[in-house]
Amino acid sequence: MVKTIVVACFVLLLAIPALAQDDFPRIQTSMGYANLSLPFPDPTTGIIGQHHSGFANETSFNLTKTYGLNNYMGIYGMGNGATLISDFFGGKVMYRGEKFVPYALAGIGFGYFNGVQPTFTNPYSSQSAFGTRIGAGADIPLGDILALKVEYSRMNFHIGLDPTSSSSWTGGNNITVGVVFTLVN
Repeated sequence: MVKTIVVACFVLLLAIPALAQDDFPRIQTSMGYANLSLPFPDPTTGIIGQHHSGFANETSFNLTKTYGLNNYMGIYGMGNGATLISDFFGGKVMYRGEKFVPYALAGIGFGYFNGVQPTFTNPYSSQSAFGTRIGAGADIPLGDILALKVEYSRMNFHIGLDPTSSSSWTGGNNITVGVVFTLVN
């Protein structure tokens, strides 16, 4: 009898927090295509390339219906074997509607430029740079665990890649489209 009461109390204690929770996705991750318009010089022609395709993964930890934490990771091919790996951590503010979920985000992080030619910036073949990211987007739910994502963000790196500019900051627009999976609801 005592065992039955203890088990019943334990089950009730586990069920009470579930009843009190609001219904919104707690952890979401997305995968998709990203296009970054970052000025990046080609060492063979000297022409500054503008659009670089890549892969993006974004994971959101939603603390409430409106506020959450966000981690963005992108890998971009910069041409001639050069690669940019970026990672940003920040905050996310969203409005949860029935048909779509618009949001705004901001974060700080880094960019790791691998295969950078020594003639543009320094004598090393790779370098890291501090970065910032600010943007907005929308998720379009297709069900309880699946959504489509469209996002625009501005990414800036503290690295002088553009030889026509005297600034040590280089920035570009990033457009991401992809599929969002809800991991924990």
